[in-house]
Amino acid sequence: DIGDGVACLEFHTKMNAIDGDIGAMIYESCDIVEKDFLGLVVANHGANFSVGANLFQVFVTIQQGDWDILDKMIHDFQYANMRLKYAARPVVTAPAGMALGGGCEISMHGDRCQPCGETYMGLVEVGVGVIPAGGGTKELMVRCTEGIPDGTIANGLNMQTYYQKVFESIGMAKVATSAVEAQELGYIRKTDAISMNRDQQIYDAKNVALGLAQFYRQPRPTMIPVMGENFRGMVDSILYNMRAGNYISDYDEYVAKKLAGVLSGGDCAEGTFVSEDLILDLEREAFLSLCGEIKTQDRMMYMLKNGKPLRN
Repeated sequence: DIGDGVACLEFHTKMNAIDGDIGAMIYESCDIVEKDFLGLVVANHGANFSVGANLFQVFVTIQQGDWDILDKMIHDFQYANMRLKYAARPVVTAPAGMALGGGCEISMHGDRCQPCGETYMGLVEVGVGVIPAGGGTKELMVRCTEGIPDGTIANGLNMQTYYQKVFESIGMAKVATSAVEAQELGYIRKTDAISMNRDQQIYDAKNVALGLAQFYRQPRPTMIPVMGENFRGMVDSILYNMRAGNYISDYDEYVAKKLAGVLSGGDCAEGTFVSEDLILDLEREAFLSLCGEIKTQDRMMYMLKNGKPLRN
């Protein structure tokens, strides 16, 4: 309880890495806030907001062949984020330091984000041979298409420019080195304010939550317009050129095609509107199939041992 009827959710794992318990905690805190509080702030005083999923836990689960457990872990984290997004009370996330992978995904699922000026945000999962599967891919898709006026997609608007940016941000594991850059990359909305003083950040976030609480209405589920097979075709040609120029390895290309499969919205025609749940299913399916690949496991092992990505 941080006063004035606002609650704060903090993580206290090593480096604030995300595990199954944090997903359960998000669910529980939303239940408590809806009953007893006006709003929720997700923040902490750690050096880093969160460095993402607990890679060691994921790697061990893969080695043991517990695919059902891994599937449930990802599913629970996805829907913990959805719980934040569609809570009946306003949720403000306040990332600072590093907010990478799952930490970035949690930050993206609040009604508002109140980042510290020095925030390093990014979806870096490609570095360990998987794709963002906690709703990060889905949320970037929502954001890149939400400004398109009604009717223009039905009239044949080419969404290539919107989706290409998302593909590059995730595919190149771009990390924003400041909150302003994170706004450019779409990790933070351009309408969100930035706290320059870390000591004031949680107070600022609390005030935003209180402001929202006065007239708050739950957001309605969104439908996402996708490019379908056209997008996959476009990506194939980009990847072919990059591979021919030796900018990427064969396996980079393989991972990027899995990512394109999610961003395309599955097997459908351009201009189809799909639900968030469908994209979450595609994310999870791509993540699990990549986890089964030896080269992804090599990347994870190398990252755990050396703390830097392997290019294989």
